[in-house]
Amino acid sequence: MYDVIIVGARCAGAATALLLARRGYRVLLVDKAAFPSDTISGHLILHPGTRKLAEWGVLDKVLATGCPPINVVAQEFGDFMLSGEVRTEDGVPACVGPRRTVLDKLLVDEAIAAGATLREGFTLTELLSDGECVAGIRGHTHNGAVVTEGARIVVGADGKHSKVAQLVGATSYREVGSLTCWYITY
Repeated sequence: MYDVIIVGARCAGAATALLLARRGYRVLLVDKAAFPSDTISGHLILHPGTRKLAEWGVLDKVLATGCPPINVVAQEFGDFMLSGEVRTEDGVPACVGPRRTVLDKLLVDEAIAAGATLREGFTLTELLSDGECVAGIRGHTHNGAVVTEGARIVVGADGKHSKVAQLVGATSYREVGSLTCWYITY
C-alpha cells in the first residue's frame, strides 16, 4: 500500500514524486515509457521553472549535462527583431532548454534517490475504487504481467491524452486548438 501513486513519470509526475518522497511519503511512480526517452514538448523552461529546479537542487545537474544557461534572447517579428539580456536578481538563469531525454531522466532519478519507487513499461488499464474514491491502479508490465497496487491517493500526471482523466470521466474545459507554431533555430 502506497501513500501516493503517480501515473506519468515525465517532468510533472517525476517532480511531484520527488517532492512527496522527500517529505517521507511512500510513492509509486508508473509510466508506460522507459527512461531516458524523448517526447514532444515546449522548448524552454522559463525563469520560474529554473528557480524551482534550483530550489530542488536539480538545476546544477541540468547544467552539468551540457545544457547552457540562457540569459540572452532574440525574437524576430517579421520586419524587426527584439533582442537583449534577461537579467535575474537571484543569479539563476533566465531559461534553460534541456532535452526531455535529459530532464525527465534526471527528475526520475532524483525521485528514486528520494525514496520513490519507479515502475517503467507499465500500462494503466483500470483505476480501483473503495466505493467512493480512487484507491489504486491495475495495469500490466511490458511483458504482460498484471499488477495491482493500492494507495490513499492516485495522481494523474499522464499528459494531454490522460488515461487517468479518461477513466474517471473528467470533462474537458477551456480547450483551445493550435493557433500558431514556432520555429526555433540555433
